[in-house]
Amino acid sequence: MRFELKSVLDFFNLKSLDLNRPRTMRMLLNFIEPLYGGGNVRYGLSGFGLLIISYALFFFNPVEIIKSAKLKFVEGSYAFQLWQKPPVKVYVNVYIFNVTNADRFLAGEDEKLDVKEIGPYVYWEELENTNTTFHNNDTVTYIPRRKLHFELKSSIGDPEKDRIFVPNIPLLGFSSMLRSSPMFINLMFNSLVEYQDSQPILNLSVNDFLWGYDDTLVKMASSVLPTWINFSKFGLLDRMLDEGTNVITMTVPSERQTKRPYTIDNFNGSPILHQWANTDAPNEMNKCSLNASSEGLLFPRHLTKDMHFPIYRKAFCRTLPLTYSSTTNMPIGYPTVYLYKFLPDVFNSSIDDNKCYCPKDGCLPPGLSDISPCYYNIPVAVSFPHFYGGDPALVDNVNGIAPNMEKHQSVVAVQPDLGIPLAVDIKIQLNLIIKTTRYVSRAKKFNGLTLPICWLHLEVKSLPSSLNALIYLCFNVGPVLVKAVVALTASVGFFLVGLAVKRFGRGQQKQQQQQQQQHLVVNGSATGDHENGRCKGREDDDGDGDYEDGGGGAESGGLIVKCGSASGRYGDKSYLPLHRVTVHGSSSVVVDYDQSQDYARGR
Repeated sequence: MRFELKSVLDFFNLKSLDLNRPRTMRMLLNFIEPLYGGGNVRYGLSGFGLLIISYALFFFNPVEIIKSAKLKFVEGSYAFQLWQKPPVKVYVNVYIFNVTNADRFLAGEDEKLDVKEIGPYVYWEELENTNTTFHNNDTVTYIPRRKLHFELKSSIGDPEKDRIFVPNIPLLGFSSMLRSSPMFINLMFNSLVEYQDSQPILNLSVNDFLWGYDDTLVKMASSVLPTWINFSKFGLLDRMLDEGTNVITMTVPSERQTKRPYTIDNFNGSPILHQWANTDAPNEMNKCSLNASSEGLLFPRHLTKDMHFPIYRKAFCRTLPLTYSSTTNMPIGYPTVYLYKFLPDVFNSSIDDNKCYCPKDGCLPPGLSDISPCYYNIPVAVSFPHFYGGDPALVDNVNGIAPNMEKHQSVVAVQPDLGIPLAVDIKIQLNLIIKTTRYVSRAKKFNGLTLPICWLHLEVKSLPSSLNALIYLCFNVGPVLVKAVVALTASVGFFLVGLAVKRFGRGQQKQQQQQQQQHLVVNGSATGDHENGRCKGREDDDGDGDYEDGGGGAESGGLIVKCGSASGRYGDKSYLPLHRVTVHGSSSVVVDYDQSQDYARGR
């Protein structure tokens, strides 16, 4: 018991008491023994322990600890695996503008081209970030590898069987690109076009248009200028998604990191996008540099509404800033999410942030952004689908264009606490810009037109089960479970503490009663009882309330009892004094009845 008593003293910071002193030990035992004997110390300590646990659970949320552990970006962690080879499928839905009046337009019967959107032809992207290397400055270097897989069940038709009429991009693109070249070069190109009988509008299968078909102009260009045209077949997606081998360095979350996590620190060794660098200062960063852009796979945790996130993919040739739009709830039970959108003026080259995207011969109309430096200097531009948010003249130039905000805007839903995108809807349209040409006769009919070619819808339809489980645990099960455990531990803790206090009070009361009974009980030779203020034994001869001993007197060891006018709860009982009192010169005991206290007291 001494060992457990020391533990109790330590808990209540009573280490200074000297347990080796008998008086101290006796005092502590008198205080603790009623508690300890009834298990009250254990109840009290258990209750205090549960209260401490509930306090810790309330202020040190275990759900937050789980989030931090799962989303810690180190090699082999859950967040690393989620980024290295994303289990989520990014769908690339392709919508193609099919020309429906090719013959009539080329014959001059129709003033405008008529186009009809067909699609989607659905592919899903497989991504793996390879050759990962972590560095001491809290960055990681990697090489992304992408591959597309066709999904027939989600597509409108079979791309190998479906046929379409589309603009001849090599013919019209080369004609527009050579418009400023010497007349001699333009005449040679025109002769080549006539000799090959290249048509400005082609009838192709969807698969050939997207992934490559034999074109005499492309084949000849690749033979004559292999450093410029390094492919012999031309396919729209084949060219757009052929990003080559790129080495990317990305910042990772760290307490030492001053830069925003998951942003591209440099792309192929530089933070500058050289296709948009200033010609006078090619090594200086400008507004068209990477500028803390990311690939959009992961975002920093604990987002705020004032944050915006430039997204960069080589296929887009430029960064596209996502800006906070609104807060909403996902329909499948996820917590509050932030919606980020591309602002309507993101492709407006006249604003200051976009002027560095203007080509040398002048900015494009609002709604178009030049990307020709990334595509062999062929005059192509990106926009929102159907020229949504662009110059109305772009819509009027071609029949069949119908911009719609709900259908054609881009939205990314991000869970702000985790920084994980829950839904992705990015929509980009590719357009061919035909500048005025004087020498290529088969292209003159298209002078001044901006032809919509196709638009892509990059979409995340569902999240992997492991990520769904993590989100459900963190925001549905976890908080409720923690609250329940906190409430339960606190309740049981208070109950045990209260039980210990109550039992302690009962123990004290019982101890007092026992002490009173020890003072009141009379044993041994005391046989006289006291009834109605009278003493049973010898009569009081003198009336003074003193009764002589019934046998032998004080000198002979008898009992001398002094009785008063006894009344109350002890009036009908006999009592033995707690301590025997020896009268000097006698072996008798004198007992005095105290009228004020209602009990017999040794005198």
